[in-house]
Order: sequence, then structure tokens, then C-alpha cells
Amino acid sequence: MNEFKTIKTEYLRASITIETVLVSNKNLSDIFFIYNYEGTSFRVFKTHLELVNFFLNKHKSMYHFDTVEEVDDFLSEFKLVA
Repeated sequence: MNEFKTIKTEYLRASITIETVLVSNKNLSDIFFIYNYEGTSFRVFKTHLELVNFFLNKHKSMYHFDTVEEVDDFLSEFKLVA
């Protein structure tokens, strides 16, 4: 099971944020970016470029969730690779 920690939160508006999250286990770690739209839509990106392209309407996010609990479950079970 992975552990995760928010290392930065950027507020685009009061209820719209982008969180930079460090996900790690005993041996590996990775950074994820979470776009939180008013607590009702969460999009998770593996790279900063994916996040930027999402805002430029160049592609959709691979991971979309409706609740923060779903995001937490996803991050805790995500298979980190070297």
C-alpha cells in the first residue's frame, strides 16, 4: 500500500485547486497532479505536461473520480514503477 502526501496546493479559485502529491512506498515514489473542481470532480495526472494539455483542451485526463475517497483509494493502490 502506498502512502501519499500533498506537497503543494495551488488555488485557481476558492473551490478549484491543483494539488501536487507525492506517492511513495518502501522503495519507489512518484509525483501526481490532482485537479479538484469544486469537490465534485477530480482529475489525476501523472505528468505536468498532461495537466497543461488538459487545460489547453489537447486531451482528457486518464483518471477521473467523483469523490476524494476514490482518489485516495486510487493513489494508495497505484502500482509505482522504477
